[in-house]
Amino acid sequence: MSFYRTIIRWHDQLTVVGYYLACAALAIIFGAYVIEVFARYFFNAPQWWASEAVSYSLCAGTFLMMPYVTWKKGHVAVALIFDMLPRNGAKVALWLTYLLGTLACGFAAWITMEETIRQYVNNVHLMAVKPVPKYIVSVFIPFGFASSTLHFMRLMDFKTIDPDNIGSGFSEG
Repeated sequence: MSFYRTIIRWHDQLTVVGYYLACAALAIIFGAYVIEVFARYFFNAPQWWASEAVSYSLCAGTFLMMPYVTWKKGHVAVALIFDMLPRNGAKVALWLTYLLGTLACGFAAWITMEETIRQYVNNVHLMAVKPVPKYIVSVFIPFGFASSTLHFMRLMDFKTIDPDNIGSGFSEG
């Protein structure tokens, strides 16, 4: 059981690291836009890299943040459905929701990992001012889906499902 707890602790720490990297990606997006606006409109010197930095950071930030949102149950929840059901029915419905999340994210992780590997093997590059290997950007997509899959699997522990704590957001520690 301690091995299982160690794996969970590592997964949680990796999720927190992803959270902070996603925050850094947001800072890069903000900084690139500010630099681009000032360079373009005040110095008439548009920056070639700003648009690319924003799009790459947006992809990375989204899929680095995704596991954290799943872990903290910050995903969108239509709680009315669960509120209308009796407590045990709501627990079953939540378990089924987590199962569907597990299956959907697991399938998406598999598909996107195959595509990322294909991009690496075939040396596919992004069409940009400075072409970069596409897998460097897209590797964040299977990471986000795979890590979210593990979080959904952990949420499926029927004993710990609390219908009163649906979509609790980020209030947990």
